[in-house]
Amino acid sequence: MENEDKSPRKTWDLMIGIALILFGGLRLYNRWQTEANWSLQSILTILFIGYGAFLVFRYFKNSSKL
Repeated sequence: MENEDKSPRKTWDLMIGIALILFGGLRLYNRWQTEANWSLQSILTILFIGYGAFLVFRYFKNSSKL
């Protein structure tokens, strides 16, 4: 019963993680093409990409245990 409750949450974490990586990467690439210097927005975008990578890593780490 407990695994059934967490399964949709883990799937959403995977989708959110992939979306953060893709959209953050695209935004960072566009910002890199237009701006030469790093700003606070660039650093925040990198943090969001890192959090997305963490969500994807945690999903695959937990799914390999089952």
